[in-house]
Amino acid sequence: MWSPQTLLETSSYNELISGKIPALIIPGILSKTECASLSSKISNIQTTNKKPKKFGTSLSSHIYEKSQYFSNAKTSNDFLKKLFAENISPIISMRETISKVFQKRLTTATENGMSYSDAVIRIHGNNDSVHLHRDNSHFEMSHYNVSCLKNQLSAILYLQSPEEGGELTIFHKMWNRNDECMREPDFGYSSELIKDVKQTQISPVDGNMVILNPKFYHQIEHVTGLRNRISIGFFFGELSKNYLCSWS
Repeated sequence: MWSPQTLLETSSYNELISGKIPALIIPGILSKTECASLSSKISNIQTTNKKPKKFGTSLSSHIYEKSQYFSNAKTSNDFLKKLFAENISPIISMRETISKVFQKRLTTATENGMSYSDAVIRIHGNNDSVHLHRDNSHFEMSHYNVSCLKNQLSAILYLQSPEEGGELTIFHKMWNRNDECMREPDFGYSSELIKDVKQTQISPVDGNMVILNPKFYHQIEHVTGLRNRISIGFFFGELSKNYLCSWS
């Protein structure tokens, strides 16, 4: 049975890389009260009369705009620091937990003296979902130094659970270059790729952190209800045996 691991065992890192387990779930990174406070603050942010669906800069939006990415990353990091100034920072909590679990030091990646984006907050509302996709910096972001980091993983911390739905579905199929012919024009990949493939679903429980190998195909199921699904996440990989670097 291919199911997430919830035990904090030292073997978890290699099992995630190899795909022996689909994910590692670490509960209680933040308390329910801390999550509610942060979610309320995030939900009350409004820009140009709109409620944004994302806060923070992501590398995937700047694949061929390197200087713009680092400029936006600085603005993004300053914004997140200010946002979390009066609360416990979920980014720090995530880093400290990952460092403890995997026995490797973790800091945000830098390149030519410039810092990568610390994290991205994503908000999914009623009827929102995310197509079948995978994340692979080795393949997509070769212009950036983080593409050279080994054993890349993804960390997501849930700050608010939706009323219903919003599960993370992970499929037991790792991306390979031949799959590019099945790529959809807008975003994601054809569902034919994961037909009859084993899968597992993880509910977005506030306070829980999920770590997965993002080269395995995954998607977010439809959110239902008035309460948004709010999460914060970043990628990380090995710079050396005992040192991890993160980015978003």
